[in-house]
Amino acid sequence: MKSDPDSQHGNQPIPKNAFLIVEGDQVFSLDRALINIGRRSDNQLVIDDPRVSRAHAQVRVIAGQFVLFDLQSKGGTSVNGRRIERAVLSPGDVISLAGVPLLFGQGTADKTLKHPLTSPPGSTGPTNAVDLNEADRYLDMFANDSDAASGVKND
Repeated sequence: MKSDPDSQHGNQPIPKNAFLIVEGDQVFSLDRALINIGRRSDNQLVIDDPRVSRAHAQVRVIAGQFVLFDLQSKGGTSVNGRRIERAVLSPGDVISLAGVPLLFGQGTADKTLKHPLTSPPGSTGPTNAVDLNEADRYLDMFANDSDAASGVKND
């Protein structure tokens, strides 16, 4: 019998309204205790970029916090510019999967709104709502950081 990897973490309370912003424009809700990230289609978060390994990284809930693990990827994983094997994530952390940028965010529960990326078609409500105001704030921050890094000035 095959063990469900999520069942090992099933008793962990999942922190509310956490998300990853992938490449500055896709919001991925962190609504499970275990999320596999990589190029392979059976990952919960699929990143179709040749720099990303098939099984690149994993986000786990441990002691009420999201912890990012590198799965011995070829291109490496970094948080805020430091290469990691494991790191506890904090809101605003910039993650790089072999150069593919992600931003970790976490909003407040009282401002949640339905988001098309978090609700299956035909559902009556979000499966795990993301605070869109918070996500937009992180997207703006991500865009400004990207512009600063590239030397582009916004007026």
